[in-house]
Formats: sequence, C-alpha cells, structure tokens
Amino acid sequence: MKVSKVGVVGLGGIGRVHIAGWQRLGVEIHGYDELPESRAAAHDIGLTVHDDLGSLIQAVDVVDVCTPTDTHAPLALAGLRAGRPVICEKPLARTLEEADELLAAAAEAGVPLHTAQVVRFFPEYAAARAAVAAGRIGQPAVLRLTREGDMPNPHGWYHDIERSAGIIGDVMVHDIDFARWIAGDVVRVFARLMRPAGPQNGPTHAYAILTHVGGTITHLTASWARLGGPFRTSFELAGSEGLLDYATDQRPALRTAPAPLVAAAGSTFGEPFTIELAEFKAAIEGGPPARVSARDGREALAIALAALESAQTGRAIDLPVSSTPYVGSAPVAAEVASA
Repeated sequence: MKVSKVGVVGLGGIGRVHIAGWQRLGVEIHGYDELPESRAAAHDIGLTVHDDLGSLIQAVDVVDVCTPTDTHAPLALAGLRAGRPVICEKPLARTLEEADELLAAAAEAGVPLHTAQVVRFFPEYAAARAAVAAGRIGQPAVLRLTREGDMPNPHGWYHDIERSAGIIGDVMVHDIDFARWIAGDVVRVFARLMRPAGPQNGPTHAYAILTHVGGTITHLTASWARLGGPFRTSFELAGSEGLLDYATDQRPALRTAPAPLVAAAGSTFGEPFTIELAEFKAAIEGGPPARVSARDGREALAIALAALESAQTGRAIDLPVSSTPYVGSAPVAAEVASA
C-alpha cells in the first residue's frame, strides 16, 4: 500500500516531533487529540485537525499513536480493528496483556504494527550495534547504559506509575531495548528505584541489572535527577576483544579499543525520528522490515515491567526463555558498511 495520509493521535510534545518528521517525508498529516485546547493549538502547524478519533482513522492510511502510555492500547486497537497499520510510541502498552492484544489484533487484521523505539535510529547507537554485529569488540560481556535529564512536569502523568510505569517504563525502556538489540533476550532482572527528598512526585532515579541469555550483563541507569543540567546519554560496551564507549558530551563521538570507529555526530534531535518514520513507512509500503518490530516492543515492555516489579518487591525477577531465541531484528545499513 502507498502511505500518503498519516493520522497522528496526540498533539503534545512527542506528537509534534512525529508531525515534523512526517512533514519532512512529504505526507499529508491529520491530527486528533482528546484535549480541545491541544486541537485548537495544532491548527497552525500544517495539518488537518479532527474533532473525533473515528473521523481521523477513516481519513488516513496509517495511525501514529503519540499519547500517554496508558492510552496506547485502546487507541492502537481502534486503528488496527479499522484495518489501518499502526505506529505506536514506546512503550507499546502499559501491560503485557495489552501488548499481546495489540499483536493479536494486528495479526487478525493482517496489517503492520510498529513500536517507536527511537534509540535504534540514533546514528551513534546504530553504529555501535553495527560494530558489535561485525565482531569489533568480540563477545559482549558487560554493557553500561545511562539516560539522565531534568525532571519533567512534577505533576504530569509521567510520575503516575499506574499510568506510565514511571521512570523505568518511560525512560529506561529506551536502553532496555538497545541492550536487548546488542546482547539478546533477558532472563533475569534486578532493579532499584530512588526518590530524592522534597515535594517531587514519584521515584526519580532507577538502576537495573539485566542478565542476558548468553551471559552478558547490562547495567542501566535512568534519572530525572539531573536538575538544571543538559540531557545526557552514554553507553560503554565491553567485549572479549575491546571496548566501545560513547556519551553525548564526549568527543570523538564513538570509539573502540583497540580498533577506532567513528560514527556520524552532531545530528539534530528530530533526525532519528524522521529516519524511524521513513523506515516504518517503507516497511508498510512493502519494503524491507524495519529494524525494530512490534515483538521487540513487547519484549522491551516485559523487561521494563519485570524491572518495576523487582524494584517494588526487592527480588530479582526471572523471565521465561523464549522458544525462539532472539537473534536480532532487521539489519541496519551501517552494519554492512562497517563489516
């Protein structure tokens, strides 16, 4: 099918990032938000605004869900049951039951479902995956990943764990997906949540240890406690033959020891989202599979929810070993170039 009209559901921050990406791809954009004030504010950004969800779904080829986590499942289901391919922001859903319902609905309708795990599309992270896949650091042994920023609206839905799964479901899930992309399925999770003194709502710092099926260990840190500081991410991938490390405030942008590797740096924030949407669009139109699948989104959610359970109970949580072990999603073009 040809994707010429896309309906973005949710016209807030991430919705507007997606809208900008679709505009770069030259498609006709429609939008809907349950908040009248958000619909009114969107009339001047180059899209057709609808007053109800059904009207939007009927007018478009693809539905793109960019709303709070607890609303993902019902909105995505509405699109799938109407026979529309759906792109859904991470995490895929708030519960595994919802995620499984979405996968089943997509299969029943015979239409694609994509999860927007955008970290796979940032050039430094894609180059790191390509380097590991090419054997540049040998067998991955220990991964360290951080994602740190200032606190979002202290009264916003992010801090309501029942709605968002908290900082683990909203922030750490990015690096959970990346770690699984690098080292495969996860069989055990141990996590901790921390809350600083003061009036803030909800835990603002999380730490988790993942044990992968092949024995790789991943250390994850996610934080809303970088008060007043710039947003920062980093990774350190240690293997049997070398080390690859990156941080947003580090130059050169990407390096390995002993063999150097440099990735494209200086990309603007919106570019990876445009690359992601372009890859989803191509897949929907019959092209190669995207590098991240709905199943990947479901597994990232399962790990995130296990981490949340571990943090709440103080116990390590074992995850079932898949009967079809993870061997990686569709390759990134950079993998071929760097091999």
